[in-house]
Amino acid sequence: MNVTQQLRRLFDAVLAEAERSPAFARRLEDALSAIPPAPPSAPAKMPATPATAKRRGGRRPAAVLDPFVVFQAGEGMLRARLSELTLDQLKDVVAEHGMDPSKLAMKWKKPERLVDLIVTTVRERLEKGDAFRA
Repeated sequence: MNVTQQLRRLFDAVLAEAERSPAFARRLEDALSAIPPAPPSAPAKMPATPATAKRRGGRRPAAVLDPFVVFQAGEGMLRARLSELTLDQLKDVVAEHGMDPSKLAMKWKKPERLVDLIVTTVRERLEKGDAFRA
């Protein structure tokens, strides 16, 4: 039995149980609603390999996470995920999303400053124009 067949059997069993038991269906719905939806236009990031992580021509490697996607789960979640990153990974996020036009943040040595910059920039960009939406 291949993986596709195994997954089909698994989902058929879950679906049958959800139809049979309203309590199970509610627990399943609660569990699935806690997962933030992936944006349709954002391609999945490939993990950095030694070849792709190598800096060429002053360019930084691709960021390991998209802060705008993580922010949808809440500011606390974004801060938690960012606190797990190294100083260089935080700088990659800043560079990829153009969060430091003056290039001063690239010289910062404290990860907390970069986390604050990223969170503030994401919040401001997502709230931009809210006055016109009310």
